[in-house]
Amino acid sequence: MLVPGAHARALFPRFHGAVPVLLYHRLAPSSNGYGVAPADFAAQMQRLHDLGFQAISLDQYVRFIRGKPVDLPPRPILITFDDGFASSFTVADPILTRYGWNATAYIITGAIGTPGRLSWAQLRHMQATGRWQIDEHAGYGHVDVTVDSAGDQGAFYANEVWANGAKESFRHYKRRVSRDIELGQRMLARNIAGWTSHGTFAVPFNNYGQHGSNDPRIAPWLSRFLKARFAAIFLQKGDGFSTPGPGLQNRIFVPGGWDASRLEGHLLTGRADLAARR
Repeated sequence: MLVPGAHARALFPRFHGAVPVLLYHRLAPSSNGYGVAPADFAAQMQRLHDLGFQAISLDQYVRFIRGKPVDLPPRPILITFDDGFASSFTVADPILTRYGWNATAYIITGAIGTPGRLSWAQLRHMQATGRWQIDEHAGYGHVDVTVDSAGDQGAFYANEVWANGAKESFRHYKRRVSRDIELGQRMLARNIAGWTSHGTFAVPFNNYGQHGSNDPRIAPWLSRFLKARFAAIFLQKGDGFSTPGPGLQNRIFVPGGWDASRLEGHLLTGRADLAARR
């Protein structure tokens, strides 16, 4: 699709065998850095287009990391949104439509229909466009839980719950977390006709236990559990691009305050890191 002003800038330097993945949350100004102003998002998408990027589908991305044949554009990029905010569709979709671009929404199924979040009807419409892909961020487990006798809080997936004067057993923790993930999958399949998992999962709070846990067994167990079920498990670890190989994959978190040039700079850093690894 041709857009006025396309390629007014020099094209982004070529890269091969890699896909940068962007992560957005709410498309609205915020004080905590998680919200990106709609005007900034529009400028970032225009800049990506002018640089020669093309947003690919999640299915194309999964084929790529699995090492299967896939026809990717010269400068592919995957655009993702976490948490199921309504703005990820109502604000982003008209902008992405200008370029005919795909995007992916990672959904907390327990939050669907709550204030500011997408409804099931909106999610069904998103899937029907053919340009949006939907996968799971959590069932109800995108919350903090009590993790010790002092009442400290930690991520649901990364900690054993402290309740009634004791910490839950590791066995109970494994059952609780695996059931939450399975519940999220069932809710998506039940409420969106034709939905099946694309084989990816976005880890809540970027923490499967590697960034703090009250049991050292959690990180290795949850990592194995997720890798056995999903081709790509998304974390945020800087500016790195995805390369073929199932398992943990990086997304570049785009916070509020980045303009189009700042985003371009981080993508250039990711490309330089990719070249240094080869």
